[in-house]
Amino acid sequence: MKRMDSNDIRSGHLACSLILITSLLLILFCHCYKRSYAMAFEAAEAETVGEEITFENTVILSSLVECTSVTIEDDNVVLAGPEVLEENLAEFEEEIQEEEIQEEVEKTEYDIPSSFVNPETGNTVSYKGGKTLERSSKITYGDSGVINDLAEPDQDGFMMLDDRYLVAVGSRFNTVPGQYLDLVLENGVVIKCMMGDAKADVDTDSTNTFTYRSRCCSEFIIDKHTIRSDIYERGNASLKYPSWDSPVVEIIVYDDYHCIDTI
Repeated sequence: MKRMDSNDIRSGHLACSLILITSLLLILFCHCYKRSYAMAFEAAEAETVGEEITFENTVILSSLVECTSVTIEDDNVVLAGPEVLEENLAEFEEEIQEEEIQEEVEKTEYDIPSSFVNPETGNTVSYKGGKTLERSSKITYGDSGVINDLAEPDQDGFMMLDDRYLVAVGSRFNTVPGQYLDLVLENGVVIKCMMGDAKADVDTDSTNTFTYRSRCCSEFIIDKHTIRSDIYERGNASLKYPSWDSPVVEIIVYDDYHCIDTI
């Protein structure tokens, strides 16, 4: 028997290595093929499921759109049903009608001067924009008393009716209790008011605009028990809001009233 030399051994090792490498390559190829096939199948299946989910979501959203609507109130988005939508629409139309009526109402505009003559001293007095106070409990006479009985104090103790502040003004403005008027301030702010009392002519200047002792053209009617303490102590309604700290430059009187038939 022929003995194997070193060359034969090397050849055998090489052959075994080639067989082993070939086997490993075949195994790797099969593994990669199975994996790629499985991934393709999973992708196709996922796409099918995604299409089904998308279709279902589309159907659901379509149903929601048919039975709901989106309304915007005070910067918040609210889903509302048809009944709520109709109610909101009715309120909106009512507000539009009120605005149109307000525009059609006759009004008279009165400019407010920056000074007046004190009837006692004869001196010219500057108007600085102060807005004084009057207690509602003292107004118990005539139509003014009726209006004050109907009014309610707000959170700061200011008497209000029809979302308007009750004020006392001079006879220059030809107002009656319950009549609507606006105070237009120098800074552009408009305070919606209602005539709640009349200033006596003996207490006003020659134009019956200013109360010459307090140097004001508007007195806000307040509830003594609920009025904000800092406002009551200083006697100045301008402290209610920073924007109120400005002189009145115009008073607009409307030919519109609160429940005029009952007064």
